Amino acid sequence: MADSDFRIVVASADQVKWIMKMADNEGWNPGCNDAVAYHQVDPTGFFVGLLNGQPVCCVSGVKYENYAFGGHYIVAKEHRNKGYGLKIFDHVMDYLKDRNRIGLDSVVDQQSNYEKSGYNLFHKNMRYVGVIPKLEITCDNIIEAKNVSFAELLEYDKRHNPGYRKYFISSWLNIGTNYSFVYLDTDKSIQGFAAIRKSSDGYKIGPLFAEKFEYAEALVHALVDSVGGCRVYIDIPVPNKDAKRLVDKLNMEAIFETIRMYTGEKITGIDLNTIYGLTCLELG
Repeated sequence: MADSDFRIVVASADQVKWIMKMADNEGWNPGCNDAVAYHQVDPTGFFVGLLNGQPVCCVSGVKYENYAFGGHYIVAKEHRNKGYGLKIFDHVMDYLKDRNRIGLDSVVDQQSNYEKSGYNLFHKNMRYVGVIPKLEITCDNIIEAKNVSFAELLEYDKRHNPGYRKYFISSWLNIGTNYSFVYLDTDKSIQGFAAIRKSSDGYKIGPLFAEKFEYAEALVHALVDSVGGCRVYIDIPVPNKDAKRLVDKLNMEAIFETIRMYTGEKITGIDLNTIYGLTCLELG
């Protein structure tokens, strides 16, 4: 096809749903409400490549307050190795040029290609899956995340990310997830934050932030009990050995690895030992 037949457009709401179908076809197991929840965060940050008016590739580049995160970089199998992927990748990088830090989660065999574009390894991730039974455990320290100060929750989330994610957290609580909880200390300070959402297969937990192993474990059981026991997926940062201890205790199985990468200067100030589960691979 001639280049004149190919153009890149900002995705419509329906095209964002198509992007999620593409992600599902790749085996990424998107959440059932991801299309709406993600789109709310940055409605101009989702792109599709059209060939003769039909979508053949996609990418997202969501802008947060002072950084950005890329994802959904997919080319339909029958249109790969034709240059469309590079064109849409360059397009989203141009869209994000006003952010001095951009993150993404790479599949292992693409890490070297992203390094050529200025991305650097932050940490490796591993996705786990397993059936977690309902235990009906109650914990007075755990309450719904919607019931705490949004400003305090935003500050707690920022401790685990390169910057604030105001619109994302609001969308995540109200649209993207089925349940979200916080773990409060005796002085009512937030010591953990976790959420669960229905996905194409089972449920996905993310984020799972906690200051202690037992807080993370209690949050997992609170989430699973809320949906009645289920097949659960979670992406853990490999450097957090306690996260590995938790998934082992839950009898979960490792299924695939990804690489968290960022452009810009080396990230400091994020304690991976308090991140037991990433929020999501597509928006960070």
